[in-house]
Amino acid sequence: MDIKSQIKELALSLGMDMCGVAGIDRFETSPKGRNPQDVLPGCKSVIVVGVRLLDGVIQANFRAFEDGRQDLKGVYGTYGYSLIPNFELTYVCYHIARYIERNTGKVAMPCSTGPMTNGIQVSIRHSAVAAGLGQFGYSSIVLTPDYGPRVRFGVILTTLELEPDPMYDGPQLCDPEKCGICHKVCPTGAIRKPGTHELERVVMGGKEYRYTLVNFPKCRKALQAMTKDLGGSGDYLTEPEPTMEDLFAAEKRMPIETTGLQHISSWHCGKCQTYCPVGDWGERYKKTGLSGGAQRAFVEDKK
Repeated sequence: MDIKSQIKELALSLGMDMCGVAGIDRFETSPKGRNPQDVLPGCKSVIVVGVRLLDGVIQANFRAFEDGRQDLKGVYGTYGYSLIPNFELTYVCYHIARYIERNTGKVAMPCSTGPMTNGIQVSIRHSAVAAGLGQFGYSSIVLTPDYGPRVRFGVILTTLELEPDPMYDGPQLCDPEKCGICHKVCPTGAIRKPGTHELERVVMGGKEYRYTLVNFPKCRKALQAMTKDLGGSGDYLTEPEPTMEDLFAAEKRMPIETTGLQHISSWHCGKCQTYCPVGDWGERYKKTGLSGGAQRAFVEDKK
């Protein structure tokens, strides 16, 4: 068995649901400082592992959004967002990096995963697409054919040269003009209405991808529940078009939380991930009775 097959077998044996490899040439358009070779000089391969989120964890969001069970958001925070998937990815990336260094003599560097880590080394989203694990959806989230966006990814950079996997070449997974659910369920308008603005463009591995640029302050407003109507303890960010300065000022006004491992919890939303129809959503949730459908979570359509 060659070393690439060994690495993939190790990833799956450690609980991962997918593993892909990208060549360094697919990162030619990375911003300065975010190219894998800026992080690990001499990097030749980018290994990406992915773990799907449990259907039972996603259903906790349905109960919160559709039945008002905000007490269940902690299930999503623990098992779907901040903690367990990212701890699992952290350990697996570390094990794979150790395996490479022990068995090949090459250098391997696991990257940070999850919202509790400090710093961003490379774009995990772009790495997952470059490794052939999926494609970008309209909301810029990575969509996988089997699980839609309900996947978390981890990245290992290495000077070991591996045969890259082919880019995803299956059916187009997202058609925002026909769907647009991510925009419709977004409670703050962070995801703009399809067809109303110019899309971001990125080229990797000879393929072109287009997606919307999500409004970061508006997205964080929902993720961190920065108003009472979003499930927060107070109205900390009330500007209709908040800037980054508004966001930072609001974060300073928010009380430090003592009920979890994050100072300010960032798992209060996830609607775009939860209600995206890609990944056999209907069979997993609608037809099983776990969700009444995205229409029950719609807010007034943003103009």
